[in-house]
Amino acid sequence: MIISPSQVLKGQTCMKQVFFHYELGIRPNITSANLAFGKAVDSSVMDYLAALSTGTSLPSMEDVFLRHWKKETSIPLEYSATKSESKMLDIGVKMALAFPEAWEKSELMVFTMPDGSPALQVKLAVQISKQDSLRGYLDLIALNQEGKVVIVDIKTTGVEYDDIYTLQSDQLTAYQILVDAHADRLGVERADKVGFMCLHKKTEPVIHQPQIVERRSQDRVQEYLDTCGWYIEDYNAGRFNRCSLGAFNSPCKMCDFKNLCSSGDTDDLIIPDRAIAPLKLVA
Repeated sequence: MIISPSQVLKGQTCMKQVFFHYELGIRPNITSANLAFGKAVDSSVMDYLAALSTGTSLPSMEDVFLRHWKKETSIPLEYSATKSESKMLDIGVKMALAFPEAWEKSELMVFTMPDGSPALQVKLAVQISKQDSLRGYLDLIALNQEGKVVIVDIKTTGVEYDDIYTLQSDQLTAYQILVDAHADRLGVERADKVGFMCLHKKTEPVIHQPQIVERRSQDRVQEYLDTCGWYIEDYNAGRFNRCSLGAFNSPCKMCDFKNLCSSGDTDDLIIPDRAIAPLKLVA
C-alpha cells in the first residue's frame, strides 16, 4: 500500500472520509476555488524559485500568476460568498508580486541537487514495511545562512499558522523521514530543520516569514511511523468509522462528503462505477 501524509491526516480526521475518497474514488463534481487558487499561487512561486535558482529570466510575477490562474479557472469553480472570482484574482496578483521580496528577506536559498537541478517539488518515497511505502511531494529543500538543510512547505492559507502547529505537524515529520531516507541521493547529510512559509490570503495579502524549527527527534519519527502503521491496519481491516468531533471543531461542515454521509445524497458528487455497489450497502 502506498500512503501519503495527506491520506494519513484524513484518516486521523475521519476514516469514513478515507472510505469515500480513497477506497471508492468519489470526488466532488465542482472544484473549490480555494483549491484552484492555491495551485495557481504554488505554481507561480515554484516558477519564480526555479528561475531564481537557475539564473533564467521570468516575466513579471503578475503575468506568471495570471497564466496559472487562467489554467486553473478553465473548469467550473465554486466560490465562497466572501471571495468572488475578481477578488481572488486581485489577491493572487498582489500575493505573487509580494513573494520575491519576502523570499529575499528569508535569507534562504533553494538547494541544488547533485544533478544540478533545484530541489523544488521533489517526489520521494520510502519503504516503511515489507508491503507499504510512504510517499510525499516536497515543495522545496533550502539552505539557510549557516548552511543547514531546511525543508520548507509553502502554504496558501486563510489563517496564519502558529508556532505550535509547526512544532507538531505530522506533514513536516513525514518530509523529514523522506529526506533522511534519500540523503545520499539528494547530496545532504540529513534534514536539519523543517518549517512552513505561509502566504496569508487576505484582501491585502501577507507573506509571513518562514516558521522554522529544529528537526524532529527519533521518538517523534517513530511515533509518526507507528501512526502510519495503525492507519494501514485500520484501512485493511475496513474500519471506516465516522468522526464528527465536537460542534466547535467538527470537520463535517468542510467535508466534500457531508451530504452523502449524513443523508445519502450524491447529487454534488461524481460516483465512479466501482462505488455504486458499496454505496448501496452502506446507505
